[in-house]
Amino acid sequence: MTEVPETLGEKTTSLLSVHGVTVAYATRSVLRDVSFEIKRGDLVVVLGPNGAGKTTLLRAIAKIVSPKIGTVLLDGYDISNMPTNQLMRTLSVVPQSEGSVFNFTVQDIVAMGRTPHVSPLAPLSQRDWQVIREAMELTDVWELRDRLFTELSGGEQRRVLIAKALAQEPQLLLLDEPTANLDLHYQLEVVELVQRLNKERNITVIAVFHDLNLAAMLGRCFILMHQGRIYAMGDAEEVLTAQNIQQVYGVPVVVTRHPLNGKPIILLSERSILSSRGVRVHVVCGGGTGSEVMAVLTASGCQVTAGALNRGDSDYEAAQLLGVTVVEEQPFMPISSEAFEQTKRMIAEAEVVILTDVPFGWGNIVNLKAILEAARGLIVVFNPETISERDFVNGEAEKLLKQIFAVKRVVSVHNLTELQRLLVTL
Repeated sequence: MTEVPETLGEKTTSLLSVHGVTVAYATRSVLRDVSFEIKRGDLVVVLGPNGAGKTTLLRAIAKIVSPKIGTVLLDGYDISNMPTNQLMRTLSVVPQSEGSVFNFTVQDIVAMGRTPHVSPLAPLSQRDWQVIREAMELTDVWELRDRLFTELSGGEQRRVLIAKALAQEPQLLLLDEPTANLDLHYQLEVVELVQRLNKERNITVIAVFHDLNLAAMLGRCFILMHQGRIYAMGDAEEVLTAQNIQQVYGVPVVVTRHPLNGKPIILLSERSILSSRGVRVHVVCGGGTGSEVMAVLTASGCQVTAGALNRGDSDYEAAQLLGVTVVEEQPFMPISSEAFEQTKRMIAEAEVVILTDVPFGWGNIVNLKAILEAARGLIVVFNPETISERDFVNGEAEKLLKQIFAVKRVVSVHNLTELQRLLVTL
């Protein structure tokens, strides 16, 4: 479990502080001792499976439910002591749906957002109407102003609800599943709108999401919840790891990177009989030859280690993203005797050792020696017939591989499909 930091930003710029909040319905606790801080202008995505407490967290921040224990501070003020109108001038909530709206027009709906700013029964001022129009133009619903809300598409309705929230002129915007039940076009539209509001208007945003990939696209900070508690909190690389997601959601996943923006992409993987066994596998790789192998193994529920690898190697970076324990070496340095001994210990503890078709030079040849000296279980070798093409140590790598084949239990594979078929038989 990832250690939860005290804040997602600088304490001096915190807009929201949640301290030890516990919320219970009857005898069941829905939130348990939740604490975090969010700085002004941040964009935070809350993730977690159904029942994790995501919506209840938003409701506690918005004073819709009262904590049994703990406090919520908004701009330094305890919300339990704030009049509702004052609170609603500081934050606004966009629910999943508006519920019963009868036959209100779009403009009527958005105008409801001015309620915290006007006296009861008082007419809206010229400035109120300016704010309403600006909110509608920001969300591209001005042209829909005379349409009935109930006649709009799901994506249009969602933009109207965001416009209504903006009409409150909030510092903090709370979004509960803003892309739920929308097709891809409207999902992207809503995500881009929220990003624009955050960036151009400096509105602090907390958004609950189910779709992990949309969340990765949108957020800068992430809160991963599990059984009413914060399981992990931080940036994408800290939170959206295969290990965290598998632990919280209980399903095998592969986490890779988007080829254009480098953000995490979460892919659901098939369950494997390895998931229940937790087979210990050590991967000897480098130069990008082991990334997909490690992804498949972690998604299958294996306990994966790797190395030795130089920091900065693409396989080292992939291992960090996947939550794989790595024997590290300094960048561009040959593997040290200390790293060699650590690699041997990991190999000795592994039930399976996988050797990818990595090139060998004087810097990493000791990885082959570690396999020869320490491996006790099955050794899976990718494309052993090409070793001479990858041997840049005057035939030493080819010689060591022949020794491994002679004295160890070895099978060869040529691609990931063959590896997966082999693993299922273990």
